[in-house]
Amino acid sequence: MSGGATYKDINESLVKDFLINRARKRQVAIPGISITDFLVKTIKVVKIENGILKPTNSAILFFCNNPQDFISQSTIKIARFKRTVRIEFIDSQELTGSIYKILDDVENFFRRNTRLASKIVEFKRVEIPEYPFEAIREAIINAIAHRDYFRIGSNIQVDIFDDRIEITSPGKLLPGIDIKHLEGVHETRNKEICKIFHETKDMEKYGTGIGKMKNWMKEHGLEPPIISQPGNFFRITFSGPGDKILDLVSNIPEDRKTDLSHLKERQVKALELIYNENKKISRKEYAQKFNISIRSAQRDLRQLVKENFIVQEGLGRSVKYKNP
Repeated sequence: MSGGATYKDINESLVKDFLINRARKRQVAIPGISITDFLVKTIKVVKIENGILKPTNSAILFFCNNPQDFISQSTIKIARFKRTVRIEFIDSQELTGSIYKILDDVENFFRRNTRLASKIVEFKRVEIPEYPFEAIREAIINAIAHRDYFRIGSNIQVDIFDDRIEITSPGKLLPGIDIKHLEGVHETRNKEICKIFHETKDMEKYGTGIGKMKNWMKEHGLEPPIISQPGNFFRITFSGPGDKILDLVSNIPEDRKTDLSHLKERQVKALELIYNENKKISRKEYAQKFNISIRSAQRDLRQLVKENFIVQEGLGRSVKYKNP
């Protein structure tokens, strides 16, 4: 598949980034050997043929600026559709570049095209993502690692709908693998790709990916992913929360919580109405609810606007305050 690729097509800066990432995740030192020796002798993704360095397909996928020049099917197509069917695009992109760049681009697209709700819980504003991105990333890594690269005309497809995310990759499961019993099974048609992912601990050798995805979804308050094989493809579907996104509060990490203890209790109560009940509130309504003057209400609300907790809508006496 990588016909025509030479060692000159390897970007050693990408290898250096990989080594830094590998050292951080494995808590080991960066190897004190040349990049060439690391590729040839350690992870063995560059071969020496007749004295010439020859990159394997995996080396091209991970360490070439544009692997698609040699392996066109390594593009990932990602789209956000309107509503729940494949008719109207809201956003779409064909992701190219090295594998780790594509994974970063997937995350940027995902953040841009999924919801991030907020809820007030015990003097904290909690940010609630629509899906646990760890599960989505795990599914995409599995798709990259296990897809059939001999299907030259097919790409991995990530489709985001109002109610679900579908990740579809070319190639059915290998013969002898039961779709109903995938946990703990680790067999692949792309051993070198898996080996590189193992180096950065983005994939384990024990077939734990499906179990981890299920746990992340469960901890987020969502149903486990659904696995299917439509035609000659493998698909994993993540069902979203729909209009119940504010119920996904459990196990939200601390870095997604904002301390509100510096605010007055009435300000927090107002934020509960605005965030948790999707209300809009005027200065007059705020003053009446908390039995304070209009001037005090205005001062409270201005502070919340200044700290980006709420935004102002309208002008003059018609001004209301709402969730950003």
